[in-house]
Amino acid sequence: MTDTIQNLYSALSAHGLQKKDIRAFLPSWWDDEIATTPAGLQQAKLILAKALNLKVRPLVEVPPRVEFDLPAMRRFKLHGKTTEDDVELAVSLARSASKLVLSAIDRPYTKPGTAAEVREKILGSGKQWVDLESLIEYCWEAGIPVIHLASTMMRRKMDGIAMATKGRPTIVLSSQKPSGFLLFHLAHELGHIALGHLDPNGAIVDNEIKKDPENKDASERDADNYALELLAGNHRNLTLRRYEPPAQLARTVIDFGRINGIAPTHVLLNCAYNGNFWGLCVNTLKILAGAGNDKETISSHMFANIPEDTKEDSLALLRTLVG
Repeated sequence: MTDTIQNLYSALSAHGLQKKDIRAFLPSWWDDEIATTPAGLQQAKLILAKALNLKVRPLVEVPPRVEFDLPAMRRFKLHGKTTEDDVELAVSLARSASKLVLSAIDRPYTKPGTAAEVREKILGSGKQWVDLESLIEYCWEAGIPVIHLASTMMRRKMDGIAMATKGRPTIVLSSQKPSGFLLFHLAHELGHIALGHLDPNGAIVDNEIKKDPENKDASERDADNYALELLAGNHRNLTLRRYEPPAQLARTVIDFGRINGIAPTHVLLNCAYNGNFWGLCVNTLKILAGAGNDKETISSHMFANIPEDTKEDSLALLRTLVG
């Protein structure tokens, strides 16, 4: 049987990967004519194996087979009708991005302390509260890369993934929710790492992080509690006492946040998740967020922490993965 680039596209399409998406992971100079020779086809397979985190041996078979190179120890925290097959691609892309970033940095890893210790460290640095910006900075200083994965190829987006490669953890977020939501997601995944839930070559996949204590196992509840203590100290469960128009409520939560060292966006969402004034809280969140964008904040910190001498092909691949 003659192997062709079309065989490769067909094998990948069986896993929901369309040709236009696959081409986004090939270099800008790529032309399928290159793959008319065995060496050129082999090159395409090796490029895509790295980009999509695929096992090489099955991919170079004739015809090629697709096997994701997933972490050996992985735990899926899935909700609704989402299956492990649905999220395999997202986990594989997250691992690809994690490997690229970890290979580019030389910062040592320091295991996070308790939620109270991390909170004290951030507030002690002069921050008025623990917000997304300050928590991202803490993670990078501890040698924990924070990545926002925005590839259009994923059939299911994950709220968060805590992942480790040879003992080096990363946090990968991919939620497209408005600004404000990703702060708790980040704190939750940091909790998994700090509490020792993550295996040295493992992954914990949370496809939806939400308040649902009855359907969560102990590790998920512990990660939630870690996040709440880190973000809010002793004020873990907040409620609004009365209705206020969004503009007025925004001022109220800013004042409350300043007094108690809690990010105003977290004050709002904490109240919303406790069942009161959800619509009001989300509308007020829009006022507080303004032109802010959580995923752009995460990506800007990531590229700022990657050395300037990183290979251009690795940077190009990262840009594709983070959208």
